[in-house]
Amino acid sequence: MTDGRSVLACLILYSSFITSALAAPPGFESLFPAGGQIGSRVETKVSGKGLEKETFLVWSSDPHVVVLGGDKPKKFFLNIAKDAVPGPCLIRLYNEADASLPRIIEVGKFEEVLEKEPNDTLADAKMAEGKMNVTFNGVLEKAGDVDTFAIRAQKGKRIRFDLHGYALGSPMDPAMRLLNDRGVEIAAGHDTHNLDPRIEYTPAADGALFVQLFAFAHPPAADVALKGSANHVYRLTVTDEPKAVTALSEPGKITLPAVLNGCISKAAEEDTYTFAAKKGDDLQISVRAQRMRSLLDATLRIEDETGKSLQQADDADKDSLDPTLRWKAPKDGEFKLIVGDRFQHGSAEHLYELTVKPFVASLTATLDTHAYRLEAGKSVEVKLTVKTNGTYAGKIKAQAVQLPVGVTAESVDVPAKGGEVKLTLKATAEVAANQAPFAVEIVTSAPDAVETVTASYAIPFTEPRGDLLIMTDTHPWLTVVAKKKP
Repeated sequence: MTDGRSVLACLILYSSFITSALAAPPGFESLFPAGGQIGSRVETKVSGKGLEKETFLVWSSDPHVVVLGGDKPKKFFLNIAKDAVPGPCLIRLYNEADASLPRIIEVGKFEEVLEKEPNDTLADAKMAEGKMNVTFNGVLEKAGDVDTFAIRAQKGKRIRFDLHGYALGSPMDPAMRLLNDRGVEIAAGHDTHNLDPRIEYTPAADGALFVQLFAFAHPPAADVALKGSANHVYRLTVTDEPKAVTALSEPGKITLPAVLNGCISKAAEEDTYTFAAKKGDDLQISVRAQRMRSLLDATLRIEDETGKSLQQADDADKDSLDPTLRWKAPKDGEFKLIVGDRFQHGSAEHLYELTVKPFVASLTATLDTHAYRLEAGKSVEVKLTVKTNGTYAGKIKAQAVQLPVGVTAESVDVPAKGGEVKLTLKATAEVAANQAPFAVEIVTSAPDAVETVTASYAIPFTEPRGDLLIMTDTHPWLTVVAKKKP
């Protein structure tokens, strides 16, 4: 989920802003390069249908990333502040009539390098200077395209290669292999927690290595040929900086509540934690692994002191591979909490965070889409699905906030057990044109704990196969169209 205040990078790309109120939404499909280094100004180009015919403004979810228009259609500049934080954010194009889908870009901390063609072969890459602690930006532009980059390696310094292609929303299933200076494959990577590959390798000697990238289709095609297009955009980060080390908790007896970091370090391993509970104790137990980009596909199991399985969990739901469960102790005694991998895999990359705490009712709210369009004198429905976990005694209300002048929406009651809720946004006949994000909040009341939950929408993507860098956002877009002047 994106953080911070939303900002509008509202500079007009050209000298005039002329659009039709009935124009189609901007066909924003990709951006290259899809990010830049902290403190830099990056020239970038967008791809998509109809973008050369209209004038667009740009919104960014991160106030430290401001997107300015260039002097030509499809040309933009990313202005990334010196105090920006590495990580992803969203941008979208918009005009007076509508808004594009949000797209993911990424702020990096290393030097950024754009690919230079030709770079298909090892011979091509040998002509370039070897790099380290760098992010390569590239596009697999056509079917069969392969990109190759030279790496400067030092003996004994472990190198990490992280490719973000699918995770940016590119329609690709990428693969990566590492070659020595003779062109012999010494390491390879394909899928991880999503379709993007990762390689870790420790060189036995100083010298040059070469990393090679290619991609298959996503969604999958009938053939297995290498694919490419202007939208097959990727970012490859290569670093030999030491990874941050997470302090791991040793499996054993724990005192509740507890938050523990663990690792399934080898195949078929399970971590067992023992805890005491009294009859009727109501606990919320969850594992975070996929959400922290771990390779672990976690399972969770509770046993009594005899080894009898009392409850188990795998995926929390169809949208999450991390398990969570609510469990009530059937009697006083000691119990075992066991974490494992669904496929009995294990490595230093199979990390997890285990949380055990008293159960507290909670809720989530999901919007039906990412953007809404409202014409003067008319109304539009905003649908959301509220899911509750636990029992609520007080009233729950849904409300739209951050609406522009001339647009109103009455709050509505949410059923105690959740369900579909509809808010109606209404515009006055004289409302001014406006294009900006708004928010939908779910508010609980006494005797429950009073809290406000902001509704989110799922980042649109075809046939997800693991997480994108951003999966949800709390800034739905509202386009208000003014009445035409006579």
